[in-house]
Amino acid sequence: MQTLIRYFLPACFILLFGSCTVQDHLPPSESSPCRISLRLSSLNYHAIQPGETVTLGAQVEGWNFTPFIVRDIQEINGISYAIGWKDETYRIGAEESNTSYEYDAQGRVIKTVNRLKRPTADITNEYTYTSPTRIDLKYTPNYFHYPVPPSYNDSYTLNSQGMVIDRNVTYDAEGYVIRRGPSRYTIENGNLVRADEGGNITLYEYDLTRPNPVPDPVTFFGKSDRNLRTDMHVIIPGVQMEFDLYYIYDNARRLKYQIQRYSYADDPRIRLQINGYEWTCPQ
Repeated sequence: MQTLIRYFLPACFILLFGSCTVQDHLPPSESSPCRISLRLSSLNYHAIQPGETVTLGAQVEGWNFTPFIVRDIQEINGISYAIGWKDETYRIGAEESNTSYEYDAQGRVIKTVNRLKRPTADITNEYTYTSPTRIDLKYTPNYFHYPVPPSYNDSYTLNSQGMVIDRNVTYDAEGYVIRRGPSRYTIENGNLVRADEGGNITLYEYDLTRPNPVPDPVTFFGKSDRNLRTDMHVIIPGVQMEFDLYYIYDNARRLKYQIQRYSYADDPRIRLQINGYEWTCPQ
């Protein structure tokens, strides 16, 4: 069971059985016209030990024993961590990826590029808003096997809420997903509070006085949570984990890092899941 959970956790960013602490370095701005341009997944990190000197631009060994360049230093739960990545193209420290976003003049996402490390690939989606009820898609998976990668065309039909019509998906009256295939989702106050997926039950709690700072530019597959998530529990028999959740903002009050801090019941070492965000703003 432990092997299963250790695979499942990084892939789904889920942390089990524990209370959550929210750490904020500046609260988010609710009226910012800026939009996310890059989401950096699974950034590498290094816990700076007492007496150790680490500077920006230095090379250190990350949590996965691979070297990376220090791009930032942040304090998390009283411990200083060097954060960064090795490769400027992919900017990742683990097995995840990054995703870049482009927008039209109306602020709608028109292109996403998901850069994968293993297997190495660039997955591009280009969206054309043909009418209020139709979005055309150009899908280009580039595994670097051919000089010019193949592209495929598709289209989405939207319902009156602006969501993609899919017989395997059910939305509630506000546009939140309540069913996707065999999985079921419970929404309260515009937030996902329970997910029943493949026999696993995930429970979520929120601060209803604060907005959700985590951006989701692709809005037509179901609404995102309305508020800031503060707690998360996954119910799987025989498994116990504790976690803390942190949000760190930049000086312009935009989300800079979303951090999940956790450990396994049979291994007290603290682990982090760090996702970074970069933004673009209208000139």
